[in-house]
Amino acid sequence: MSQLEIIAIIFSILFLAQTALFSLLLMRARRRMGQLMVIGEMRWPEPGFSVLTETEIKIMELIESRGPQSARDLSRALRLSREHVARTLKRLVEGGLLAREGKPYRYKLTDLGRSSLRSRDITRSGESS
Repeated sequence: MSQLEIIAIIFSILFLAQTALFSLLLMRARRRMGQLMVIGEMRWPEPGFSVLTETEIKIMELIESRGPQSARDLSRALRLSREHVARTLKRLVEGGLLAREGKPYRYKLTDLGRSSLRSRDITRSGESS
């Protein structure tokens, strides 16, 4: 085997190794971007650890204490317009913190919503120490 053939074989092996490595890195990057896109669509930087508005927290606490509620029930209890409550509920549903069921819709906390409230309570009790 000539020196030129040996060099060609070595370069072919290196090329295949480089291609395999870059393919692996590309697959990892795509998977990571897919995860970021899902979280971005949910409008929360990290599930369960986002900054919730005061209205969102009050709505979630009311649902936790009273059980599933309609938008009308929540707007009356909070003395806010139904439109404002409906927009807030939509955001919470899209974020995965609330689920809606039935007609008319009744909203209930998801597991993510419960853990968000729990983590918020832990954070608040840590702040007062």
